[in-house]
Amino acid sequence: MKAEINNILEELNSGKISANKAINKIQSINISPNKRIPKTRKIKIHIVDKSEDTNIKIPAIPFWLINFLISLGLGLGSIAARFVDDIDEDLKMILEIIDSKDLKIITNELRKHGPFNMVEIKEGDNTEINIRIL
Repeated sequence: MKAEINNILEELNSGKISANKAINKIQSINISPNKRIPKTRKIKIHIVDKSEDTNIKIPAIPFWLINFLISLGLGLGSIAARFVDDIDEDLKMILEIIDSKDLKIITNELRKHGPFNMVEIKEGDNTEINIRIL
């Protein structure tokens, strides 16, 4: 199940499928009713770059805070897009297209599938990036 979700998220990231199609695919994954899957509450990011002796551990961020910051950022961005003339046209278009409700749906779907490693990137022996849903 976790590998299926990772594959769907990779397709979404590469642009092969839309956000709505990704949501539908994640929702259609058959979860066995016998096991109770605990809802996740946080996302945690850990970045290690041994070549520069950098070890960044971002504390676990609760999903409610992520949803709040998304709503706040998109709200302020849309206000800024209306009143500021020197904003890039691409940025204005992105702010018009992105809907905070869609992003909230994605975070809520991630919460339903229990804890898993969302991103694991290793580049050689020096760099590692881990994003975990807890």
